[in-house]
Amino acid sequence: MDDGRLPIPKGSYETRTFELGQINRTTISCSQMLADGLIITISSYMSLSLTVFFTGHDQNYTEYMTYLFPTIGVTLATAFVLAQSGIYDPITDKSTFRVLRHTVKHFIGVISILIVALFILKISDSFSRLWLAMWTATSAVALCCFRVIVAGITARLMRTGRLTKNVAIVGANEIGEQLASILAQAGSGTHVVGLFDERRSRIFGVNGGGQGVRHLSALEELSRFGYVDEIVIAIPPSHSGRIFDLMRHFHPFPVSLRVLSPAGFEDLQVLDSRCYGDINTFCVMGKPLHEAGLILKRLEDIVISSVFLLITLPVFVFTALCIKLDTPGPVFFRQKRLGANNVAFDLLKFRSMHVHQSDPLGQQLTEADDRRITRVGKSIRRTSIDELPQLINVLRGDMSVVGPRPHALAASAAGVAYAHAIQEYPIRHRVKPGITGWAQVNGWRGETVTVDQIRRRVEHDLYYIENWSLGFDFLILGWTVFTVLSRENAV
Repeated sequence: MDDGRLPIPKGSYETRTFELGQINRTTISCSQMLADGLIITISSYMSLSLTVFFTGHDQNYTEYMTYLFPTIGVTLATAFVLAQSGIYDPITDKSTFRVLRHTVKHFIGVISILIVALFILKISDSFSRLWLAMWTATSAVALCCFRVIVAGITARLMRTGRLTKNVAIVGANEIGEQLASILAQAGSGTHVVGLFDERRSRIFGVNGGGQGVRHLSALEELSRFGYVDEIVIAIPPSHSGRIFDLMRHFHPFPVSLRVLSPAGFEDLQVLDSRCYGDINTFCVMGKPLHEAGLILKRLEDIVISSVFLLITLPVFVFTALCIKLDTPGPVFFRQKRLGANNVAFDLLKFRSMHVHQSDPLGQQLTEADDRRITRVGKSIRRTSIDELPQLINVLRGDMSVVGPRPHALAASAAGVAYAHAIQEYPIRHRVKPGITGWAQVNGWRGETVTVDQIRRRVEHDLYYIENWSLGFDFLILGWTVFTVLSRENAV
């Protein structure tokens, strides 16, 4: 982190926020756009050349020119869509995985539009399907590899201080001082330009002159020359009039404006605004799945659960027989779990414990070498075969194949109920629970002893809910094949 108090000489604003060794974020963004264009264009040419080679067609100028127009169209459209999504911004809060996923998602979307356009224009037969498949695959892989390289270079530039986001704080008060201190100690990638205020009485210092403060006009001048990326107005939300007056100062300048949120709104995101007459409202939480998404999700559940039930039918029969021969009692274990809309349902599992030691409410967490577990139970838990009957729950509509794992009604961590330990915990119940989920494939499965463990689970569950797509579900399913067979955390 760079503590960026700029010594601006009186009557002059020529002091630069950027040193000679610093790199402009715009330059990096433009370089990425040009590189993406080259990657997609070269990939198209190479795919077409390989297609011509493998199919034995004669190479001629006209054939290559035929493919030129869709290549240019896809290149320009991809650059535009990725730029709109913010992927080219070198300083971003998105994780590398999320950037890769969005890159592939947007590129596949552009290719899909191309395919539809070719069919509508009735010229799809003029283009090789092999070329299109090779072009799509190689471009997606190459774009992702390039994103990983860019992420590594960006991280290095931020560590060395050559790439920073310049942040100015408006408000010479206790909150402004605290924010400046936090930003100055947070780490690399952010340069604190300084603390500013529009009130002359605050210019000479705060708390007895211990911290230098400059007038708002200095910040306006710096913003005019593009030396500031983001301005944080550190004024309590109750002073709305003053906040709006300060915001108007910076409307003409290309900077990001950030204001403080009221207490309790830290985890909410403003999705849109709407006026009902003279009353203004913000949307802070939308429907997790709209009508089309609900239909697709349900079709996915029915198809996948039906196919898996048919494939695993011999395993079902063999497991049920082993349970019956091992210990007396029913084959299935039923336990109340909270599902969508906080409605409880009976979750089905193959019984892996002795009947008299079972725990229908889940008051006691399962541990490694748990004496309640039967001989057969150890094997089916280790391989997650005990979870297979939940495919029946999916067909019945109680669960989805992919979603947040449902927890027992009395489940707790460190003696604290999940709902009391994590404030955002109930958000998990906005969708149907799943047999597997984003938290499980990332290693957050098995026993939860500490509050931090359940917090990490909830964080992954909320990420899944906010970023759901069919592609995301298939990624989790593919990952599950390797994860559930591991003995790690399987008890």
